[in-house]
Order: sequence, then structure tokens, then C-alpha cells
Amino acid sequence: MSDTYALTIIIESYQFSGEFYLVGDGYSTGEEVLKHVASDHILAMKNRPHVAEYLLETLQDGENVSESEYEQTDPDVSCGLNFNVDNQQFRFWVGDYGAEIGSQPTKSELRSIAEDLPS
Repeated sequence: MSDTYALTIIIESYQFSGEFYLVGDGYSTGEEVLKHVASDHILAMKNRPHVAEYLLETLQDGENVSESEYEQTDPDVSCGLNFNVDNQQFRFWVGDYGAEIGSQPTKSELRSIAEDLPS
């Protein structure tokens, strides 16, 4: 695959903590992954009254891969998304750089954050 990305999504709350993995192609920078993949997940989580609804929808759609498949991937870019449910805070990171997103981001705010990521 060319322009491969690997995205770890970590969800933390007092009721549930876990992570799952997405691997795909078409994006080779943190900016592209945040704009085109992670922002969709952030907005989906933000718009669900319960994180379980987001998880069921995402996992049923089959977007995720197993941890072993994720670990075998040699992506052009590795990044992550953390959602702290209790504090309603999102954080995106790529490499050593992380961006705090806040609790009610809009698509335009996410695009702006993505454009500020180091290349």
C-alpha cells in the first residue's frame, strides 16, 4: 500500500477503557489523517449521547483491525486519538506532537488544528 496510515483510538472513562486500531491508505501525514479520518471519529463521538453507541457503530462497520494486524503494518504515518469521556476532552497526536482539541470541536476547528500540525 502507498500512503498508509495507522490510527490508534483510545477511549477512557470510569465505565470503559480500551483502544482499537484503524489502518488504511490514501493519507501519509498527520494533517491528512486528522482532516479525513480522525475528525470523522471525533465528531461521531461528540454527537453520541453514550460512547457505547459510537463503539458499536464503528465496530459494526468493520473499520477496525486487530492489534496484531496493526502491529504488522509499516505505515507512512502513525497517529492516535484519545477521548477522555469523563472530561469530554479529545487529544490527537502524531509522532511527538500532540494537539488538545477540547470538548465541542467543529469540522472547521479540526481542519484548522490539522493545518497547524508539523509536516
